[in-house]
Amino acid sequence: MITKKTFFFAIIFLFLLLIGIITYQFLIVNKKHSSTSKVEISIQSTKLVEAFIHNETKADDLYINKLIQVTGIIKEINFLNDKTTLILEGNNSNNSGIICDIHKSQTKKLTNIKKHQKVTLKGICKGFLKDVILLDCYIDFKINE
Repeated sequence: MITKKTFFFAIIFLFLLLIGIITYQFLIVNKKHSSTSKVEISIQSTKLVEAFIHNETKADDLYINKLIQVTGIIKEINFLNDKTTLILEGNNSNNSGIICDIHKSQTKKLTNIKKHQKVTLKGICKGFLKDVILLDCYIDFKINE
């Protein structure tokens, strides 16, 4: 038979475990960054796409959930549902590119952005479907201007 004291400690233990899991999720797995966050990797858009096409498993290990700075040519600009997405050129042979979901704080900078312009962005790499996905992207005008 379980005593009240044992039951109480089991509840406390489960509560602390739950707090630990939630903290890990927010601090480590879903790490956010700002425009001043330090970049872990700098790469050209074409090389990033090629890395995923040639060996997706290795590229996953190198780039997923890391803050990456990518330089490339804007292929397309999309404004949909209060979100802005830039698509950077990647691999021409299979029409893959990099989909960059722009952070909401960057909307004023978007007025200076045009198709076929070279741009440098930094964002969190989330993987590869047909294109590489970068989330929470910030535009780096120090390099672009």
